[in-house]
Amino acid sequence: QGFGFRPGMFDGAISVSAVQWLCYSNDKGEVQRKRISTFFQSLYRALHRGARAVLQIYPESPEQVEMLTTAATRCGFTGGLVVDYPHSAKARKHYLCLFAGLDAAGQ
Repeated sequence: QGFGFRPGMFDGAISVSAVQWLCYSNDKGEVQRKRISTFFQSLYRALHRGARAVLQIYPESPEQVEMLTTAATRCGFTGGLVVDYPHSAKARKHYLCLFAGLDAAGQ
């Protein structure tokens, strides 16, 4: 259903270990891709142009990373994935670093 915030309301967004849960269905009728798309559309709309979002995720598979990054890109975000401690199974952290378009100055 998305967020109920006015467009361009926020300068930025941070999420720690929450967004990856959108990759799972709560019941048989749910479609993860639709839920993920609705999330990123709503987030993009709530951020003013030039704002940033950093979403820490713990994906279970490369397919989950692809599903999240593809949905974010289709909604207008730019940016990408940053992996901290990539060689450690325990300390590895994934950050989806997103930019919500350009601000009024074109930057």
